[in-house]
Amino acid sequence: MAIDTRRFARITTLAAAAAALAACGGGGGDDTPAPPPPPPPPPAVQAVQGTAAVGGALAHATVSVVDTTGASVCTESAIVTSDTGTYTCTLQAGKTAPFVVVVTDAEGAVAPLVSVGTSTPVAGTPATVNATPLTTAIVAQLSPDRSALTVAAQPASIDVAALQSITVNVLAQLADVVASVSAPANYNPFTTPIVAATTSTAGDAADKVLEVLKISTVNGETVVATVDKPDQAVPLATTIPATVVLAAPAPGVATLSQELSVSAIGLQRCFSVDLPQRVISADSSIALSDGGPEVTQAADECNEIVTNDYLHNGYSSGQHFYGLLNDPAMTGAVFSVPEVMRFIAASSSVPQDRAVVNLRYVDKNGVAGNIITVAYKFAGSSSTAHPTEWWLHGNRHPIDSSVQASIRRREQLAPNPGTAPFPNAPSSRYETGLNIFINKDGPGSSGMRAVRVTGPGLPPAGLVYTRPDPALALSQNWMNIKSKNGVTDPASATFSANVGNVFLLQRTQGISGADASTVRPNPNQSNGNNTQFVNWAHPVDYGAAPGSSNYIDFTQLKAHNAYHFEVFYDGETAPRHSYDSTPLTPVAPASYGGALQWVDLTPATKGYLDPGNVLAAATQSIGLSWNANPYAETIRSAGVYTYSGSGPVNQGLVSVARGATTATAAAPAVNGVTVPFPTLTSDGSTGRQLQLRYRTLDGSYKDSMTQYN
Repeated sequence: MAIDTRRFARITTLAAAAAALAACGGGGGDDTPAPPPPPPPPPAVQAVQGTAAVGGALAHATVSVVDTTGASVCTESAIVTSDTGTYTCTLQAGKTAPFVVVVTDAEGAVAPLVSVGTSTPVAGTPATVNATPLTTAIVAQLSPDRSALTVAAQPASIDVAALQSITVNVLAQLADVVASVSAPANYNPFTTPIVAATTSTAGDAADKVLEVLKISTVNGETVVATVDKPDQAVPLATTIPATVVLAAPAPGVATLSQELSVSAIGLQRCFSVDLPQRVISADSSIALSDGGPEVTQAADECNEIVTNDYLHNGYSSGQHFYGLLNDPAMTGAVFSVPEVMRFIAASSSVPQDRAVVNLRYVDKNGVAGNIITVAYKFAGSSSTAHPTEWWLHGNRHPIDSSVQASIRRREQLAPNPGTAPFPNAPSSRYETGLNIFINKDGPGSSGMRAVRVTGPGLPPAGLVYTRPDPALALSQNWMNIKSKNGVTDPASATFSANVGNVFLLQRTQGISGADASTVRPNPNQSNGNNTQFVNWAHPVDYGAAPGSSNYIDFTQLKAHNAYHFEVFYDGETAPRHSYDSTPLTPVAPASYGGALQWVDLTPATKGYLDPGNVLAAATQSIGLSWNANPYAETIRSAGVYTYSGSGPVNQGLVSVARGATTATAAAPAVNGVTVPFPTLTSDGSTGRQLQLRYRTLDGSYKDSMTQYN
């Protein structure tokens, strides 16, 4: 610590003067010098502070605070939330409200949080401005596209009176929920201080409000529900008071995430052990059709987390967690408070309470990931080692399958798609639908020949999935759509063409301007043949006229809808397995794509999609790179799809390390011989697609497709 020599000199001079006075007989004869005066208090400053919380603390996230000009108002050069999600912004002199706060998780584990401070703090009394999913949703109500980031990008247009009106109406709508968790009578999501939960500390009442609410967008409208009643979501209030209030959650729901924190604590304890000691033994000889490699014994620290008969999508616990347990980057991983995505009360069919749980973590490299599974409550099962009756038990499904809301950004680089020489090239657009994944090589897949799926938004007879044609050079592990007629007999449910597994419901005219919000009919204006495009919803499938564009009711495509799976095997005409699977997020209209954040391929990578570039030549691998977007999710996997008139469709897929921005996709092999990606030409006879799949941590599916032809 530096010494103020000037002040020291002043004190020495004063002391010398006092001594001189004493020597002259003054001062009453006491030789002790008078103590120096206390230093003046630091000047009071103006500050904005708050908590970033999602029903748990959002730690180590970047905080931006700007005024209506978009300029930063903080004296700090960088602000990062603390372990408990708190932040402080010391205001520059003269800065006045409103202030826009954006909290960004660098690894995309949580979507950006947005808030607005409407009062300028007085010196010495900081103004509280929290950033949560609830503040984000309220701010989003100011924008026609219901995106809070749209509001944040145009701070000068913020209508403070409208925002305050929306807040009042939302609080009236949530009054019963707020009261049920004993939040303060004057609770305000923006200004009421929050003590956010961590795995070691319970959150306060203001935090519990966030724990019991689930906010999503259905058919372009923001809706809110409690985690125990997702099917009873109501539209979030606007400047017009809501006509429907949200009922309070069931007793115990508000404390559920804290009870489930035992699982997060156990997983963190497990991954605190170095890899050689964490995995004691494993069996790598198990066939993929039986679940694949399995950790057979782990460190003691990894016990007391899951049940002995854990089963999730056909995988035992040692198989489901095999990859993470053997990942050196997971050593030292830090887990957050579990997010309860849905609570399901006990019933006659399942006598235990259940909860769909999202366990988010950050690995030793600071990169985010998550595990979504199902916890069960087993009465009387708590112990000193596991002080809760809740255990991770899995979804109990016999095969590896899922249903996810899907959204895609497709960018076409070929000129004038739809006209010669590219008459069948898809135009640039946003597409939405359902990603129905059925692992053709996973547990329970031996002899599996067809799967029929029925549910909301699908053709009434159901989609039939079968294995892809083995003549194609593919590296995928999923089954493709064969038909929309529900017919599963062996003569009809034969190998599928390479049309993919995503069932597309809607598309836009383009990806910019008015085209991004204009719906285009499927598959074209007048085609009445609904069997030609089996991976597209067709008006005829739903009893509508060809060319119709409004036959899909997106208000019914909610999270947690039940989709029924029937699994057929060789030599069997009746399904061996029947079960329901649910998406965790609603399916959005295609126009919603324009409100989302996306990742762009680098110009160098787009060279592979330019017939005039040297990179267009035939090759055995394609290197992909992309620009990270702090507001978008990171990339989970990348794919290359090519075709030519003289050869089979080629497919090269590669997983992407958490947080990476590059990957190399190798051409597939047939009978041990690599089949190169063919040369890309400009005559319409060949095509290439480069795909990026996002690491979505909410159970949804999102990808970008950039292509030529």
